[in-house]
Amino acid sequence: MSQGERFLDWLKRLQGQRAWTAARAALRRSLAFPPGAYPRAMPYVEPFVEGEGWKREAHYLVAALYALKDGDHQAGRTLARALREKATGSASVEKRFLALLEADRDQIAFRLRQAVALVEGGLDFARLLDDLLRWFSPEKHVQARWAREFYGAEVSEEERKEVEA
Repeated sequence: MSQGERFLDWLKRLQGQRAWTAARAALRRSLAFPPGAYPRAMPYVEPFVEGEGWKREAHYLVAALYALKDGDHQAGRTLARALREKATGSASVEKRFLALLEADRDQIAFRLRQAVALVEGGLDFARLLDDLLRWFSPEKHVQARWAREFYGAEVSEEERKEVEA
C-alpha cells in the first residue's frame, strides 16, 4: 500500500465521521495559506504526517484539495487525464497545465488549486499524493508521465511501477 493510499484511507475515515463538516471547511480554508500553515487544519492532517518540509506540505495540499472536491475520489483518474478531458478545444486549459508542470515549490499549491478547480468530478487523490512526493525529483519522471497522460500517450505499466518505486 502506497503512502498516498494510506493517507486516502485516513481522509475517508475522517469523511465518515461527524467532524467531516468542520474538517472540510478548515481544509478548504487552508488553501488560502501556504500548505501546513493554517492552524485549524492541523488536527486533521498532523496525526498522519511524518516529517517536515515538502513531504508535510504535500499532505496538507492533498487533504485540502480532497476537501475542495468534497472527498470525491475516483481511482485511476489522474489530474492530467481529467485536465485532458476538460481541455478539448481549450487552449487556456493547456496553458494552465503547462504552467503546472513548470511549477516550483512557491507556485505548486496555487497551480494545483487552479487545476483541480477546473476539472469536474473526482480525482485519484492517492496517486496525486504519491506524485507530489516525487514532484521535485531532478529527473522529472512525474511531470513527463503527466504530459504523456495529458497529450494522450499511453503510460506503460513499467513507467507506473518506476514512478511508484
